[in-house]
Amino acid sequence: MPRPDPPPRITPAARRTVLAGFLGSTFEWFDFGLYGTTAALVFGHVFFPAHSSAIGSLLALTTTAVGFFARPIGGLVFGHFGDRVGRKRLLILTMLLMGIPTFAIGLLPGYATIGAAAPVILLFLRVLQGIGLGGEYAGAALATIESVPKERRGFFGTIPQLGNPVGGVFSSGLVLLCTWLSSDAQYEAWVWRVPFLLSGVLLVYTLVVRTRLAESGDFIRLRKNRGVEKAPLITLLRDHWAPLLLALGARSADAITGNVVGPVVTAYIVTYLHRSDSIGIVGTMIPSIICLPLMLYLGRLGDRFGVRRTFMWSVLSMAVTTFPLFALLQTGTLFWMVLGITVFRLCNSAQFAVQSTFLAELFPTEVRYTAVSFVYQVGSILGGLTPPVAYAMLVASDGSPWWLALTVVGSVLFSAACAAVIALRGSRAGLRITDGPSTDGAALAERTTRA
Repeated sequence: MPRPDPPPRITPAARRTVLAGFLGSTFEWFDFGLYGTTAALVFGHVFFPAHSSAIGSLLALTTTAVGFFARPIGGLVFGHFGDRVGRKRLLILTMLLMGIPTFAIGLLPGYATIGAAAPVILLFLRVLQGIGLGGEYAGAALATIESVPKERRGFFGTIPQLGNPVGGVFSSGLVLLCTWLSSDAQYEAWVWRVPFLLSGVLLVYTLVVRTRLAESGDFIRLRKNRGVEKAPLITLLRDHWAPLLLALGARSADAITGNVVGPVVTAYIVTYLHRSDSIGIVGTMIPSIICLPLMLYLGRLGDRFGVRRTFMWSVLSMAVTTFPLFALLQTGTLFWMVLGITVFRLCNSAQFAVQSTFLAELFPTEVRYTAVSFVYQVGSILGGLTPPVAYAMLVASDGSPWWLALTVVGSVLFSAACAAVIALRGSRAGLRITDGPSTDGAALAERTTRA
C-alpha cells in the first residue's frame, strides 16, 4: 500500500509569520481579557462606588461592553485598508491601539481621586482597546493562513487562535497571583493595577517580533494578478451577502457563550453563590491550558475531514453542556464548579480553534480581511451586550440561572443551523481560501521581496 504524500514543508519565512501572528494575538487577548476579569472583580468599587454592589458590578460590566461595540469600528477600518494595502502594515498599529490604553488603565486614578472623570477616561481607553482588537483578529489570522500551504491551513489557522487561551492564562494567572498575595483591601486599593502596568513589557517585545512579519502570499498574488478592490466593503455586501449572513449567524454563539462563561459566571459566583472570585479565575485558567493541544488537534481534524464539518459539531457540543454547567455551579462544591466551567470552555475552544479558517474559506482574497473582520466584530456586538444583559437576567430572576441557560442553548442551536447550511452549500458557497496554487505563501512573499 503506497504511503500518503508528506505534508508540504513550512519555510522559515512562514514560520516567522506564524510566530508573529501568535504573539500579537496573545498580547491582544491578554489585554482584553485582563480588563474583563478585573472589571468583574473591582471596577465597580474603584470607578462606580456610589452604587450598590450589584449595580456597581453591572455598570463595570457595561464598560466591558463598550469595548465590544468599538471593535466593529476597528474591524471595518482595518479591514478596508488591509484589503487595499496588505495585512502586514496595519498589524503594528493595532498592537499600539491595544497596548498603550491597557498600560494607561494601570495609571488611571479612581473615582475617589478625580471623581466622574475616572469612569469617563476608563470608557475612552476601553474604546481604543476595542478598535485595536477589532483590526487585530482578522489580520493576524489571515497573515498566518495565507502564508502556509492550503493542505495545512486548518492546523496553522489554529495558531493565532491559541493566543486567546494563552493570553487568558497570562491575564488570569496574574490576577489570581495578585489576589492571593494581597488582602481584599490592598487588591482594591492598588494591586489590581500591577498586571496592567506589566503589559508594557509584553507590548515592547511583541512589537519587536511583529516588525519582521512578511506579507501574505495570497495578497501578493492578488495584487499581481487581479488587483485590489477600491471599495472592499461595497463589493462584499453586493457580491457575497449570502455567505456573509450565514457566517454572522454561525459566529454568534461564540460571541455569546464566551462572555457568559467568563465575566458573567465570575460575577454570578461572587454575588449569588457567595463564593470566592478565585473559583471563576481558576475555572478559566484550567481549560485555557488543557485546550491548547485540543485546539491543535481540531485543526488537524479540519485539514482531514473539512473545517466546516469540524466547526459545526464543535458548536453543537456547547448546546449539550450549557445546562450541566449551571447545574454543577449550583452544587457549591469547588471540584464540580470548576469541572462545569472547564468542560464548557473546552467545547467553546473546540469551535474557536477552526473559526478563522472556517470564515476565511467563504470569501476571496480581495474582500477577505473586510469580510472576516466584519463577521467577527459585528458578532462581537452580541458579545458586548452579553455581560450586562445576562447579569440583568440573573438580577431579574433573583439569581436563578435557568432562563439564562435556555437563552444560551437557543443561540447555540441557531449558530449550529447556520454552520450546517454553510457545510451543505459546499462548493456553491465557494471554497475560496486558495486563489493560487498550493504553495507556501510566505515563500512567495520572500521571493517577491528579494526580486
